[in-house]
Amino acid sequence: MTAGPHQFVWYHTAPHKTTNWRYYITKQNWNPNKPLTRDQFELTPFCTVNGNGQAPAQRQTMNCNVPERTGYQVIYGVWEIADTSNSFYQAIDVDFGNGGNVTPDETPAVVSEWTKTLNGQIAGNNLNAGDKVIARFFDANGEVASMRTELTIASAEQGDANQWSYDLAQQINNAHGDVRVGVKDESGEINPVHGANSVFVKDGSQLKSVAISYEEQQADVSETIAVSNLQYSKIENGNATVTFHVNTHGDVNLEAHVMNHMGAEKGYVKQDMNNANQDVTMNLTDVTAGHHMLKYYATNKDGTMFAQDVLNLMLEEDSASGNTGSYDFTFPQNIGSYKAGTVVLQPKNGKTYQCKPFPYSGYCVQYSPTANQYEPGVGAHWKEAWILKN
Repeated sequence: MTAGPHQFVWYHTAPHKTTNWRYYITKQNWNPNKPLTRDQFELTPFCTVNGNGQAPAQRQTMNCNVPERTGYQVIYGVWEIADTSNSFYQAIDVDFGNGGNVTPDETPAVVSEWTKTLNGQIAGNNLNAGDKVIARFFDANGEVASMRTELTIASAEQGDANQWSYDLAQQINNAHGDVRVGVKDESGEINPVHGANSVFVKDGSQLKSVAISYEEQQADVSETIAVSNLQYSKIENGNATVTFHVNTHGDVNLEAHVMNHMGAEKGYVKQDMNNANQDVTMNLTDVTAGHHMLKYYATNKDGTMFAQDVLNLMLEEDSASGNTGSYDFTFPQNIGSYKAGTVVLQPKNGKTYQCKPFPYSGYCVQYSPTANQYEPGVGAHWKEAWILKN
């Protein structure tokens, strides 16, 4: 196998409604002589394909960009279904070659500076002239507004999904030097392709994922929808609720998903709303503290999607539930006030940390997205500043 685009095929023996398919790969330096465990795989899937709560075809083919590796590796596929609490798994052995037995006269493999791949891809649907496609980037605290990149479709030809994904990748590369969009070749170069493009960042980048949204021209749609007043509870025993107000004009079908930061679905609702003015509540299960996204879509009775959006929410543990214990702040909120004994919740892992006594407490306030060595539970030297509480 080589790094880059590959097709993965699933043969589904039962038509379960699907949340998503996710693909993980072993770490470059994993030990194949030890029993295979979760710790030997990368934490973040290199590819996630949303199922949108629909039943898949019996034979389902999907395209994913496989990250750069050498030698023997394992790819682990997860089919997460929506209509039961189960998931199905498949593991495949792959060999990238150049597995470490390099003789002195062989040329070592090129090591790219773009070492990390964000969750999500620059890919999507066919669009029409006048539509707009938007790439939105997220770190652990939510969307990074300065990274948002928009492309207005100028023609029917550019509306082809393979064409606009190439054009948008080019535009992102020209506008933002801290990401590189495309497919990585054997020399480590990353260039856009006419198809699904991955987003690469350098080691130390705070970016975690990318998502695509659309603003589509709808000439003959009279229906409207307005979503407002997004509220959400704190997490108790892995459960939470999300509530938002919906106002519709006409006969509208609303479909909404809540996804965690890695793209796993945690809540789903689909509801017909005819001239509605009401609250909608979603129950979330198996959630942990941190950034989540509410993605909603609105279609009319003809099946035309006329509205969609992505709303950010930052879930926190209820201190009374006993999962995290009480804390003073969610890191890095109010960081200038941290002192010895201050307890913070780290939204990236849902754990709480206490600032060490003097003289180490001075490290607790030393943080920026590009210099996070003392960030609790995450930074390279976090133990010099913090004590893990829960």
